[in-house]
Amino acid sequence: MADYKMLINGELVDAKETFDVINPATGKAFAKAPHCDAADVDAAVAAAVAAYPSWRDTPIEERRACLQNAIGIIAQHKEALGELLCKEQGKPKGGETPERTFVGASLEMMMTLNVMGKALAISPEPLVHMETEGAKVEVCRRPLGAVAGIGPWNFPVLCMFQKVAPAVVLGNTFVGKPSPFTPLSTLAVVALIKDCFPKGVLNMITADDSKFRAGAHLTAHPDIRKVSFTGSVPTGKAIMKACSDDVKRMTLEMGGNDAAIVRGDVDVKKAAAGVFGGAFANTGQVCVAVKRAYVHSSIYDEFVKELVKNAEEAKFGDGMEATTMYGPLNNKMQFDKVCEFVEDAKKNGAKIETGGKPMDRDGYFYEPTIVSGVKEGFRIVDEEQFGPVLPVIPYDDDEDALARANGTKYGLGGSVWSSDIEVANKMAARMESGTVWVNEHLGDTDGAPFGGMKHSGLGRENGCADLAAWTEMQSLKTVKGGAPVPPSLPPLPEQLPLPSADYKMLINGELVDAKETFDVINPATGKAFAKAPHCDAADVDAAVAAAVAAYPSWRDTPIEERRACQP
Repeated sequence: MADYKMLINGELVDAKETFDVINPATGKAFAKAPHCDAADVDAAVAAAVAAYPSWRDTPIEERRACLQNAIGIIAQHKEALGELLCKEQGKPKGGETPERTFVGASLEMMMTLNVMGKALAISPEPLVHMETEGAKVEVCRRPLGAVAGIGPWNFPVLCMFQKVAPAVVLGNTFVGKPSPFTPLSTLAVVALIKDCFPKGVLNMITADDSKFRAGAHLTAHPDIRKVSFTGSVPTGKAIMKACSDDVKRMTLEMGGNDAAIVRGDVDVKKAAAGVFGGAFANTGQVCVAVKRAYVHSSIYDEFVKELVKNAEEAKFGDGMEATTMYGPLNNKMQFDKVCEFVEDAKKNGAKIETGGKPMDRDGYFYEPTIVSGVKEGFRIVDEEQFGPVLPVIPYDDDEDALARANGTKYGLGGSVWSSDIEVANKMAARMESGTVWVNEHLGDTDGAPFGGMKHSGLGRENGCADLAAWTEMQSLKTVKGGAPVPPSLPPLPEQLPLPSADYKMLINGELVDAKETFDVINPATGKAFAKAPHCDAADVDAAVAAAVAAYPSWRDTPIEERRACQP
Protein backbone atom coordinates (compact mmCIF):
# COMPACT_ATOMS: atom_id res chain seq x y z
CA MET A 1 0.00 0.00 0.00
CA ALA A 2 1.41 3.39 -1.00
CA ASP A 3 2.42 5.79 1.79
CA TYR A 4 0.65 9.13 1.31
CA LYS A 5 1.90 12.17 3.19
CA MET A 6 0.97 15.82 3.62
CA LEU A 7 3.20 18.62 2.33
CA ILE A 8 4.08 21.24 4.95
CA ASN A 9 6.95 23.71 4.54
CA GLY A 10 8.52 21.73 1.73
CA GLU A 11 8.56 18.45 3.64
CA LEU A 12 6.40 15.35 3.24
CA VAL A 13 5.03 14.67 6.70
CA ASP A 14 2.81 12.13 8.44
CA ALA A 15 -0.11 12.94 10.71
CA LYS A 16 -0.68 11.32 14.09
CA GLU A 17 -3.65 9.43 12.66
CA THR A 18 -4.89 8.16 9.28
CA PHE A 19 -8.29 7.50 7.72
CA ASP A 20 -9.52 5.04 5.13
CA VAL A 21 -10.03 6.05 1.51
CA ILE A 22 -12.78 4.06 -0.20
CA ASN A 23 -12.79 2.76 -3.77
CA PRO A 24 -16.39 3.59 -4.80
CA ALA A 25 -16.42 0.76 -7.34
CA THR A 26 -16.11 -1.77 -4.49
CA GLY A 27 -17.25 0.20 -1.43
CA LYS A 28 -14.10 -0.96 0.35
CA ALA A 29 -11.00 0.82 1.64
CA PHE A 30 -7.94 0.55 -0.59
CA ALA A 31 -5.59 3.08 0.99
CA LYS A 32 -5.07 5.35 3.98
CA ALA A 33 -4.58 9.13 4.06
CA PRO A 34 -3.11 11.28 6.83
CA HIS A 35 -5.63 12.84 9.22
CA CYS A 36 -4.28 16.20 10.32
CA ASP A 37 -5.00 18.02 13.55
CA ALA A 38 -5.16 21.73 14.36
CA ALA A 39 -1.41 21.88 14.92
CA ASP A 40 -0.79 20.57 11.40
CA VAL A 41 -3.10 23.18 9.89
CA ASP A 42 -1.41 25.92 11.89
CA ALA A 43 2.02 24.68 10.79
CA ALA A 44 0.99 24.73 7.14
CA VAL A 45 -0.38 28.27 7.45
CA ALA A 46 2.73 29.42 9.33
CA ALA A 47 4.91 27.99 6.56
CA ALA A 48 2.89 29.82 3.91
CA VAL A 49 3.02 33.09 5.85
CA ALA A 50 6.79 32.83 6.36
CA ALA A 51 7.41 32.05 2.70
CA TYR A 52 5.21 34.85 1.39
CA PRO A 53 7.49 37.95 1.54
CA SER A 54 10.30 36.27 -0.40
CA TRP A 55 7.94 34.63 -2.91
CA ARG A 56 6.03 37.87 -3.44
CA ASP A 57 9.29 39.64 -4.30
CA THR A 58 10.49 36.86 -6.61
CA PRO A 59 10.29 38.06 -10.24
CA ILE A 60 7.26 36.65 -11.99
CA GLU A 61 9.50 35.06 -14.64
CA GLU A 62 11.05 32.90 -11.92
CA ARG A 63 7.66 32.03 -10.45
CA ARG A 64 6.48 31.00 -13.92
CA ALA A 65 9.56 28.80 -14.31
CA CYS A 66 8.72 27.02 -11.04
CA LEU A 67 5.20 26.30 -12.27
CA GLN A 68 6.47 25.22 -15.69
CA ASN A 69 8.73 22.65 -14.01
CA ALA A 70 5.79 21.35 -12.01
CA ILE A 71 3.65 21.01 -15.15
CA GLY A 72 6.38 19.01 -16.84
CA ILE A 73 6.67 16.58 -13.92
CA ILE A 74 2.91 16.07 -13.69
CA ALA A 75 2.77 15.39 -17.43
CA GLN A 76 5.39 12.65 -17.05
CA HIS A 77 3.23 10.91 -14.44
CA LYS A 78 -0.17 11.59 -15.99
CA GLU A 79 -1.12 7.95 -16.56
CA ALA A 80 -0.18 6.76 -13.06
CA LEU A 81 -1.97 9.72 -11.50
CA GLY A 82 -5.02 9.00 -13.64
CA GLU A 83 -5.12 5.42 -12.41
CA LEU A 84 -5.02 6.57 -8.79
CA LEU A 85 -7.72 9.14 -9.53
CA CYS A 86 -9.86 6.40 -11.04
CA LYS A 87 -9.55 4.27 -7.90
CA GLU A 88 -10.48 6.97 -5.41
CA GLN A 89 -13.02 8.96 -7.44
CA GLY A 90 -14.60 6.17 -9.51
CA LYS A 91 -14.50 7.82 -12.93
CA PRO A 92 -13.25 5.72 -15.86
CA LYS A 93 -9.49 5.58 -16.25
CA GLY A 94 -9.58 6.39 -19.96
CA GLY A 95 -11.37 9.11 -21.83
CA GLU A 96 -12.99 7.41 -24.78
CA THR A 97 -14.43 4.20 -26.21
CA PRO A 98 -15.04 3.30 -29.86
CA GLU A 99 -18.60 4.62 -29.36
CA ARG A 100 -17.98 8.06 -27.83
CA THR A 101 -15.81 10.34 -25.79
CA PHE A 102 -16.63 10.77 -22.11
CA VAL A 103 -15.29 12.32 -18.92
CA GLY A 104 -12.58 10.10 -17.45
CA ALA A 105 -9.50 10.34 -15.26
CA SER A 106 -7.21 10.76 -18.27
CA LEU A 107 -9.27 13.71 -19.46
CA GLU A 108 -9.22 15.29 -16.00
CA MET A 109 -5.44 15.09 -15.91
CA MET A 110 -5.22 16.66 -19.37
CA MET A 111 -7.59 19.42 -18.30
CA THR A 112 -5.45 20.01 -15.21
CA LEU A 113 -2.29 20.38 -17.27
CA ASN A 114 -4.12 22.71 -19.65
CA VAL A 115 -5.46 25.04 -16.97
CA MET A 116 -2.08 25.13 -15.22
CA GLY A 117 -0.45 26.01 -18.54
CA LYS A 118 -2.85 28.89 -19.07
CA ALA A 119 -1.79 30.32 -15.71
CA LEU A 120 1.69 30.84 -17.14
CA ALA A 121 0.28 33.55 -19.40
CA ILE A 122 -1.24 35.66 -16.62
CA SER A 123 0.31 39.12 -16.59
CA PRO A 124 -0.19 41.53 -13.66
CA GLU A 125 1.25 44.50 -15.54
CA PRO A 126 0.00 47.84 -14.17
CA LEU A 127 -2.47 49.91 -16.20
CA VAL A 128 -1.86 53.63 -16.56
CA HIS A 129 -5.02 55.37 -15.44
CA MET A 130 -3.81 58.96 -15.69
CA GLU A 131 -0.54 60.71 -16.52
CA THR A 132 0.49 64.37 -16.42
CA GLU A 133 3.78 66.20 -16.59
CA GLY A 134 4.26 65.83 -12.84
CA ALA A 135 2.58 62.56 -11.84
CA LYS A 136 1.23 59.21 -12.94
CA VAL A 137 -1.62 57.09 -11.55
CA GLU A 138 -1.31 53.36 -12.17
CA VAL A 139 -3.74 50.59 -11.29
CA CYS A 140 -1.54 47.81 -9.93
CA ARG A 141 -2.20 44.23 -8.89
CA ARG A 142 -0.65 42.99 -5.64
CA PRO A 143 -0.71 39.42 -4.32
CA LEU A 144 -2.91 38.76 -1.31
CA GLY A 145 -0.59 36.73 0.93
CA ALA A 146 -1.15 33.23 2.30
CA VAL A 147 -4.30 31.86 0.65
CA ALA A 148 -6.32 28.67 1.00
CA GLY A 149 -8.00 26.34 -1.46
CA ILE A 150 -10.63 23.74 -0.51
CA GLY A 151 -11.43 21.22 -3.21
CA PRO A 152 -14.35 18.93 -4.12
CA TRP A 153 -14.49 15.19 -4.70
CA ASN A 154 -15.88 15.16 -8.25
CA PHE A 155 -12.83 16.70 -9.97
CA PRO A 156 -10.27 16.70 -7.17
CA VAL A 157 -7.08 17.30 -9.13
CA LEU A 158 -8.48 19.77 -11.66
CA CYS A 159 -10.31 21.91 -9.11
CA MET A 160 -7.35 22.06 -6.72
CA PHE A 161 -4.68 22.92 -9.25
CA GLN A 162 -6.75 25.46 -11.14
CA LYS A 163 -6.50 27.31 -7.82
CA VAL A 164 -2.85 26.53 -7.08
CA ALA A 165 -1.42 27.55 -10.46
CA PRO A 166 -2.67 31.15 -10.78
CA ALA A 167 -2.36 31.78 -7.05
CA VAL A 168 1.34 30.96 -6.86
CA VAL A 169 2.25 32.52 -10.21
CA LEU A 170 0.78 35.80 -9.00
CA GLY A 171 2.92 35.72 -5.85
CA ASN A 172 0.67 34.16 -3.22
CA THR A 173 1.58 31.19 -1.05
CA PHE A 174 -0.93 28.36 -0.79
CA VAL A 175 -2.45 25.94 1.69
CA GLY A 176 -4.77 23.37 0.15
CA LYS A 177 -7.21 20.84 1.54
CA PRO A 178 -8.75 18.23 -0.78
CA SER A 179 -11.96 16.37 -0.03
CA PRO A 180 -11.60 13.44 2.40
CA PHE A 181 -13.29 11.26 -0.21
CA THR A 182 -10.55 11.93 -2.81
CA PRO A 183 -7.33 13.09 -1.10
CA LEU A 184 -4.80 10.73 -2.63
CA SER A 185 -4.33 11.98 -6.18
CA THR A 186 -3.77 15.51 -4.89
CA LEU A 187 -1.24 14.27 -2.31
CA ALA A 188 0.49 12.27 -5.04
CA VAL A 189 0.79 15.38 -7.23
CA VAL A 190 2.29 17.57 -4.50
CA ALA A 191 4.74 14.82 -3.58
CA LEU A 192 5.98 14.89 -7.16
CA ILE A 193 6.29 18.68 -7.48
CA LYS A 194 7.28 19.75 -3.95
CA ASP A 195 10.85 20.63 -4.99
CA CYS A 196 9.66 22.86 -7.83
CA PHE A 197 8.86 25.62 -5.35
CA PRO A 198 10.66 27.16 -2.37
CA LYS A 199 9.66 25.73 1.00
CA GLY A 200 6.31 26.95 2.24
CA VAL A 201 5.01 28.21 -1.10
CA LEU A 202 2.81 25.12 -1.58
CA ASN A 203 1.32 23.19 1.34
CA MET A 204 -1.32 20.45 1.36
CA ILE A 205 -3.16 18.95 4.32
CA THR A 206 -5.82 16.22 4.53
CA ALA A 207 -8.34 15.21 7.16
CA ASP A 208 -11.42 13.12 7.84
CA ASP A 209 -14.04 15.84 8.22
CA SER A 210 -16.18 13.66 10.48
CA LYS A 211 -13.43 13.74 13.11
CA PHE A 212 -11.88 17.19 12.65
CA ARG A 213 -13.15 19.98 10.43
CA ALA A 214 -9.80 21.00 9.06
CA GLY A 215 -11.42 23.11 6.36
CA ALA A 216 -13.29 25.17 8.95
CA HIS A 217 -10.09 25.64 10.97
CA LEU A 218 -8.21 26.70 7.86
CA THR A 219 -10.96 29.06 6.74
CA ALA A 220 -11.14 30.76 10.13
CA HIS A 221 -7.36 31.10 10.51
CA PRO A 222 -6.52 34.80 10.95
CA ASP A 223 -3.40 34.59 8.77
CA ILE A 224 -5.23 33.31 5.69
CA ARG A 225 -6.13 36.23 3.43
CA LYS A 226 -8.33 34.47 0.88
CA VAL A 227 -10.32 31.25 0.60
CA SER A 228 -11.22 29.66 -2.72
CA PHE A 229 -13.83 26.93 -2.32
CA THR A 230 -15.48 24.47 -4.69
CA GLY A 231 -18.30 22.40 -3.23
CA SER A 232 -21.82 22.47 -1.84
CA VAL A 233 -23.98 25.52 -1.18
CA PRO A 234 -24.36 24.87 2.59
CA THR A 235 -20.59 24.57 3.08
CA GLY A 236 -20.01 27.62 0.90
CA LYS A 237 -22.39 29.66 3.04
CA ALA A 238 -20.56 28.54 6.19
CA ILE A 239 -17.26 29.62 4.64
CA MET A 240 -18.76 32.97 3.70
CA LYS A 241 -19.79 33.56 7.31
CA ALA A 242 -16.37 32.53 8.63
CA CYS A 243 -14.58 34.82 6.17
CA SER A 244 -16.68 37.78 7.29
CA ASP A 245 -15.06 37.85 10.74
CA ASP A 246 -11.79 39.23 9.39
CA VAL A 247 -12.97 40.30 5.93
CA LYS A 248 -11.14 37.58 4.02
CA ARG A 249 -11.43 37.64 0.26
CA MET A 250 -13.24 34.63 -1.14
CA THR A 251 -14.25 32.85 -4.30
CA LEU A 252 -17.09 30.36 -3.96
CA GLU A 253 -18.03 27.93 -6.74
CA MET A 254 -21.02 26.02 -5.46
CA GLY A 255 -23.82 23.81 -6.68
CA GLY A 256 -26.07 24.21 -9.67
CA ASN A 257 -29.48 23.03 -10.80
CA ASP A 258 -28.69 23.56 -14.43
CA ALA A 259 -31.45 23.61 -17.03
CA ALA A 260 -31.42 22.59 -20.68
CA ILE A 261 -34.18 24.09 -22.83
CA VAL A 262 -34.91 21.96 -25.90
CA ARG A 263 -37.06 23.68 -28.53
CA GLY A 264 -39.38 21.79 -30.83
CA ASP A 265 -37.27 22.36 -33.97
CA VAL A 266 -34.26 20.21 -32.98
CA ASP A 267 -32.98 17.02 -34.53
CA VAL A 268 -34.36 14.86 -31.73
CA LYS A 269 -31.85 12.03 -31.89
CA LYS A 270 -28.85 14.36 -32.00
CA ALA A 271 -30.13 16.72 -29.32
CA ALA A 272 -31.11 13.87 -26.99
CA ALA A 273 -27.62 12.41 -27.24
CA GLY A 274 -26.15 15.84 -26.45
CA VAL A 275 -28.42 16.46 -23.48
CA PHE A 276 -27.77 12.96 -22.16
CA GLY A 277 -24.02 13.51 -22.38
CA GLY A 278 -24.37 16.87 -20.65
CA ALA A 279 -26.40 15.29 -17.85
CA PHE A 280 -24.60 12.01 -17.25
CA ALA A 281 -20.96 12.98 -17.70
CA ASN A 282 -18.96 11.79 -14.71
CA THR A 283 -22.10 9.86 -13.68
CA GLY A 284 -23.92 13.18 -13.24
CA GLN A 285 -21.36 14.39 -10.71
CA VAL A 286 -20.57 17.67 -12.46
CA CYS A 287 -21.64 20.91 -10.81
CA VAL A 288 -22.55 22.42 -14.18
CA ALA A 289 -24.16 19.31 -15.71
CA VAL A 290 -27.77 19.27 -16.96
CA LYS A 291 -29.99 18.67 -13.92
CA ARG A 292 -33.36 19.56 -15.53
CA ALA A 293 -34.44 19.22 -19.17
CA TYR A 294 -37.34 21.38 -20.40
CA VAL A 295 -38.49 19.82 -23.67
CA HIS A 296 -41.11 21.28 -26.01
CA SER A 297 -44.32 19.27 -25.82
CA SER A 298 -44.39 18.71 -29.60
CA ILE A 299 -41.32 16.44 -29.37
CA TYR A 300 -41.52 15.45 -25.70
CA ASP A 301 -42.46 11.77 -26.06
CA GLU A 302 -39.96 11.14 -28.85
CA PHE A 303 -37.23 12.95 -26.93
CA VAL A 304 -37.84 10.92 -23.76
CA LYS A 305 -37.63 7.70 -25.79
CA GLU A 306 -34.25 8.77 -27.19
CA LEU A 307 -32.98 9.62 -23.70
CA VAL A 308 -34.07 6.17 -22.52
CA LYS A 309 -32.23 4.60 -25.43
CA ASN A 310 -29.05 6.47 -24.52
CA ALA A 311 -29.40 5.41 -20.89
CA GLU A 312 -29.88 1.76 -21.77
CA GLU A 313 -26.81 1.81 -24.03
CA ALA A 314 -24.59 3.46 -21.41
CA LYS A 315 -21.87 1.18 -20.04
CA PHE A 316 -21.55 1.53 -16.27
CA GLY A 317 -18.80 -0.29 -14.41
CA ASP A 318 -15.49 -0.22 -12.60
CA GLY A 319 -13.44 2.64 -14.03
CA MET A 320 -10.42 0.37 -14.41
CA GLU A 321 -12.26 -1.69 -17.05
CA ALA A 322 -11.51 -0.53 -20.59
CA THR A 323 -15.14 -0.54 -21.80
CA THR A 324 -16.53 1.48 -18.88
CA MET A 325 -18.07 4.83 -19.82
CA TYR A 326 -19.62 5.74 -16.47
CA GLY A 327 -18.45 4.78 -13.01
CA PRO A 328 -20.14 4.67 -9.62
CA LEU A 329 -21.20 7.54 -7.44
CA ASN A 330 -18.20 8.64 -5.44
CA ASN A 331 -19.37 8.01 -1.88
CA LYS A 332 -22.09 6.49 0.28
CA MET A 333 -23.44 9.91 1.27
CA GLN A 334 -24.11 10.87 -2.35
CA PHE A 335 -25.40 7.39 -3.22
CA ASP A 336 -27.97 7.64 -0.42
CA LYS A 337 -28.97 11.13 -1.54
CA VAL A 338 -29.66 9.99 -5.11
CA CYS A 339 -31.70 7.04 -3.84
CA GLU A 340 -33.70 9.44 -1.65
CA PHE A 341 -34.43 11.83 -4.52
CA VAL A 342 -35.73 9.08 -6.80
CA GLU A 343 -37.84 7.44 -4.10
CA ASP A 344 -39.37 10.82 -3.26
CA ALA A 345 -40.25 11.33 -6.93
CA LYS A 346 -41.88 7.88 -7.09
CA LYS A 347 -43.98 8.58 -4.00
CA ASN A 348 -45.23 11.81 -5.54
CA GLY A 349 -46.40 10.22 -8.79
CA ALA A 350 -43.37 10.50 -11.10
CA LYS A 351 -42.88 7.94 -13.84
CA ILE A 352 -39.51 6.17 -13.99
CA GLU A 353 -38.92 5.73 -17.72
CA THR A 354 -35.78 3.65 -17.12
CA GLY A 355 -33.52 2.89 -14.16
CA GLY A 356 -34.70 4.09 -10.79
CA LYS A 357 -32.79 1.82 -8.45
CA PRO A 358 -29.28 0.83 -7.30
CA MET A 359 -27.39 -1.68 -9.40
CA ASP A 360 -27.09 -5.20 -8.00
CA ARG A 361 -23.34 -5.16 -7.38
CA ASP A 362 -20.75 -3.96 -4.89
CA GLY A 363 -19.92 -0.27 -4.72
CA TYR A 364 -22.04 2.84 -5.15
CA PHE A 365 -23.59 2.14 -8.54
CA TYR A 366 -26.99 3.54 -9.49
CA GLU A 367 -28.85 2.84 -12.70
CA PRO A 368 -29.00 5.69 -15.25
CA THR A 369 -32.46 7.07 -14.63
CA ILE A 370 -34.84 9.13 -16.76
CA VAL A 371 -37.85 10.58 -14.92
CA SER A 372 -41.05 12.01 -16.42
CA GLY A 373 -44.30 13.20 -14.88
CA VAL A 374 -42.55 15.80 -12.74
CA LYS A 375 -42.57 19.58 -12.44
CA GLU A 376 -41.49 22.33 -10.09
CA GLY A 377 -42.34 21.35 -6.53
CA PHE A 378 -40.72 17.92 -6.84
CA ARG A 379 -37.39 17.72 -4.99
CA ILE A 380 -35.86 16.01 -8.01
CA VAL A 381 -36.59 19.16 -10.04
CA ASP A 382 -36.04 21.86 -7.42
CA GLU A 383 -32.79 20.53 -5.93
CA GLU A 384 -29.48 19.35 -7.35
CA GLN A 385 -29.39 15.55 -7.68
CA PHE A 386 -25.66 15.26 -8.52
CA GLY A 387 -26.03 11.76 -9.87
CA PRO A 388 -27.16 9.71 -12.90
CA VAL A 389 -30.72 11.01 -12.83
CA LEU A 390 -32.48 13.39 -15.23
CA PRO A 391 -36.02 14.77 -14.81
CA VAL A 392 -37.63 15.75 -18.13
CA ILE A 393 -40.35 18.40 -18.08
CA PRO A 394 -42.61 19.41 -21.00
CA TYR A 395 -43.29 23.04 -21.94
CA ASP A 396 -45.27 24.88 -24.63
CA ASP A 397 -43.91 28.43 -24.70
CA ASP A 398 -40.30 29.61 -24.89
CA GLU A 399 -40.89 32.47 -22.45
CA ASP A 400 -42.41 30.04 -19.98
CA ALA A 401 -39.42 27.70 -20.33
CA LEU A 402 -37.00 30.58 -19.71
CA ALA A 403 -38.93 31.73 -16.67
CA ARG A 404 -38.93 28.22 -15.22
CA ALA A 405 -35.26 27.67 -15.99
CA ASN A 406 -34.40 30.96 -14.27
CA GLY A 407 -36.90 30.50 -11.46
CA THR A 408 -34.45 28.92 -9.03
CA LYS A 409 -31.94 30.06 -6.45
CA TYR A 410 -29.18 28.43 -8.52
CA GLY A 411 -27.40 29.88 -11.55
CA LEU A 412 -24.31 27.93 -12.54
CA GLY A 413 -24.90 26.57 -16.04
CA GLY A 414 -27.53 26.17 -18.74
CA SER A 415 -28.08 25.45 -22.40
CA VAL A 416 -30.53 26.09 -25.24
CA TRP A 417 -31.03 23.58 -28.07
CA SER A 418 -32.57 24.69 -31.39
CA SER A 419 -32.06 24.64 -35.14
CA ASP A 420 -32.87 28.37 -35.15
CA ILE A 421 -29.49 29.70 -34.07
CA GLU A 422 -30.63 33.33 -33.82
CA VAL A 423 -33.47 32.46 -31.44
CA ALA A 424 -31.26 30.07 -29.45
CA ASN A 425 -28.49 32.64 -29.02
CA LYS A 426 -30.96 35.26 -27.78
CA MET A 427 -32.55 32.82 -25.34
CA ALA A 428 -29.14 31.69 -24.07
CA ALA A 429 -28.14 35.29 -23.35
CA ARG A 430 -31.19 35.61 -21.10
CA MET A 431 -30.45 32.56 -18.97
CA GLU A 432 -29.36 33.57 -15.47
CA SER A 433 -26.33 31.31 -15.30
CA GLY A 434 -22.58 31.78 -15.12
CA THR A 435 -21.94 29.64 -18.22
CA VAL A 436 -24.46 29.00 -21.00
CA TRP A 437 -24.09 26.92 -24.16
CA VAL A 438 -26.04 26.69 -27.41
CA ASN A 439 -26.61 23.21 -28.88
CA GLU A 440 -24.14 21.65 -26.47
CA HIS A 441 -23.60 21.35 -22.75
CA LEU A 442 -20.22 21.05 -20.98
CA GLY A 443 -18.46 22.02 -24.20
CA ASP A 444 -14.95 23.49 -24.08
CA THR A 445 -14.91 27.23 -23.37
CA ASP A 446 -11.11 27.49 -23.64
CA GLY A 447 -10.57 28.40 -20.02
CA ALA A 448 -13.13 31.21 -19.89
CA PRO A 449 -13.99 32.56 -16.43
CA PHE A 450 -16.12 30.09 -14.50
CA GLY A 451 -18.50 30.57 -11.59
CA GLY A 452 -22.12 30.96 -10.66
CA MET A 453 -24.86 33.51 -10.23
CA LYS A 454 -27.22 33.68 -7.25
CA HIS A 455 -26.63 30.83 -4.76
CA SER A 456 -24.29 29.05 -7.15
CA GLY A 457 -21.31 31.16 -6.29
CA LEU A 458 -19.44 34.35 -5.69
CA GLY A 459 -16.62 35.53 -7.94
CA ARG A 460 -14.99 33.77 -10.87
CA GLU A 461 -11.87 31.71 -11.56
CA ASN A 462 -10.02 30.82 -14.76
CA GLY A 463 -8.91 32.93 -17.69
CA CYS A 464 -8.99 36.70 -17.32
CA ALA A 465 -10.79 36.33 -13.97
CA ASP A 466 -7.74 34.80 -12.29
CA LEU A 467 -6.01 38.16 -12.04
CA ALA A 468 -8.90 39.58 -10.02
CA ALA A 469 -9.36 36.34 -8.08
CA TRP A 470 -5.82 36.12 -6.73
CA THR A 471 -4.68 39.74 -6.40
CA GLU A 472 -5.68 42.96 -4.70
CA MET A 473 -6.11 46.15 -6.72
CA GLN A 474 -4.00 49.15 -5.75
CA SER A 475 -4.18 52.67 -7.21
CA LEU A 476 -0.63 54.05 -7.07
CA LYS A 477 0.11 57.72 -7.73
CA THR A 478 3.81 58.39 -8.27
CA VAL A 479 5.56 61.73 -8.73
CA LYS A 480 7.81 62.44 -11.70
CA GLY A 481 9.47 65.52 -10.23
CA GLY A 482 8.50 69.17 -10.09
CA ALA A 483 5.22 70.62 -8.96
CA PRO A 484 2.13 68.49 -9.53
CA VAL A 485 -0.21 69.76 -12.22
CA PRO A 486 -3.73 70.35 -10.87
CA PRO A 487 -6.47 68.55 -12.74
CA SER A 488 -8.65 70.56 -15.11
CA LEU A 489 -12.31 70.56 -14.16
CA PRO A 490 -15.18 70.91 -16.65
CA PRO A 491 -17.23 74.13 -16.40
CA LEU A 492 -20.34 73.88 -14.23
CA PRO A 493 -23.77 74.36 -15.81
CA GLU A 494 -26.10 77.11 -14.65
CA GLN A 495 -27.00 76.44 -11.01
CA LEU A 496 -30.67 76.02 -10.05
CA PRO A 497 -32.36 75.88 -6.65
CA LEU A 498 -33.76 72.63 -5.22
CA PRO A 499 -37.41 72.30 -6.18
CA SER A 500 -38.74 71.66 -2.65
CA ALA A 501 -37.72 71.39 0.99
CA ASP A 502 -40.33 68.70 1.56
CA TYR A 503 -38.17 65.58 1.51
CA LYS A 504 -39.73 62.32 0.35
CA MET A 505 -38.64 58.80 -0.47
CA LEU A 506 -38.57 57.49 -4.04
CA ILE A 507 -40.38 54.17 -4.49
CA ASN A 508 -41.42 52.80 -7.88
CA GLY A 509 -41.01 56.17 -9.55
CA GLU A 510 -43.12 58.05 -7.03
CA LEU A 511 -42.11 60.48 -4.28
CA VAL A 512 -43.78 59.14 -1.15
CA ASP A 513 -44.02 60.02 2.53
CA ALA A 514 -43.37 57.66 5.40
CA LYS A 515 -45.66 57.26 8.38
CA GLU A 516 -43.08 58.99 10.56
CA THR A 517 -40.19 61.46 10.22
CA PHE A 518 -36.93 62.11 12.05
CA ASP A 519 -34.85 65.25 12.64
CA VAL A 520 -31.77 66.06 10.57
CA ILE A 521 -29.17 68.02 12.55
CA ASN A 522 -27.07 70.91 11.25
CA PRO A 523 -23.64 70.11 12.73
CA ALA A 524 -22.68 73.80 12.71
CA THR A 525 -25.45 74.60 15.21
CA GLY A 526 -26.24 71.24 16.73
CA LYS A 527 -29.91 71.91 16.05
CA ALA A 528 -32.51 70.31 13.81
CA PHE A 529 -33.13 72.18 10.56
CA ALA A 530 -35.22 69.68 8.57
CA LYS A 531 -37.10 66.41 8.76
CA ALA A 532 -36.59 63.23 6.72
CA PRO A 533 -39.01 60.33 6.20
CA HIS A 534 -38.56 57.35 8.53
CA CYS A 535 -39.42 54.18 6.58
CA ASP A 536 -40.76 50.94 8.00
CA ALA A 537 -40.30 47.35 6.79
CA ALA A 538 -43.24 47.67 4.39
CA ASP A 539 -41.56 50.63 2.69
CA VAL A 540 -38.30 48.67 2.29
CA ASP A 541 -40.20 45.69 0.88
CA ALA A 542 -42.09 47.95 -1.54
CA ALA A 543 -38.83 49.50 -2.79
CA VAL A 544 -37.26 46.08 -3.31
CA ALA A 545 -40.37 44.75 -5.07
CA ALA A 546 -40.32 47.76 -7.41
CA ALA A 547 -36.65 47.18 -8.23
CA VAL A 548 -37.24 43.47 -8.88
CA ALA A 549 -40.23 44.18 -11.13
CA ALA A 550 -38.34 46.79 -13.13
CA TYR A 551 -35.20 44.69 -13.58
CA PRO A 552 -36.07 42.46 -16.59
CA SER A 553 -37.12 45.38 -18.80
CA TRP A 554 -34.24 47.61 -17.67
CA ARG A 555 -31.74 44.78 -18.15
CA ASP A 556 -32.93 44.36 -21.75
CA THR A 557 -32.89 48.11 -22.49
CA PRO A 558 -29.94 48.94 -24.82
CA ILE A 559 -27.09 50.53 -22.89
CA GLU A 560 -27.24 53.61 -25.13
CA GLU A 561 -30.76 54.28 -23.89
CA ARG A 562 -29.72 53.70 -20.27
CA ARG A 563 -26.86 56.17 -20.68
CA ALA A 564 -29.22 58.74 -22.18
CA CYS A 565 -31.76 58.59 -19.34
CA GLN A 566 -32.37 61.94 -17.64
CA PRO A 567 -35.29 63.82 -16.06
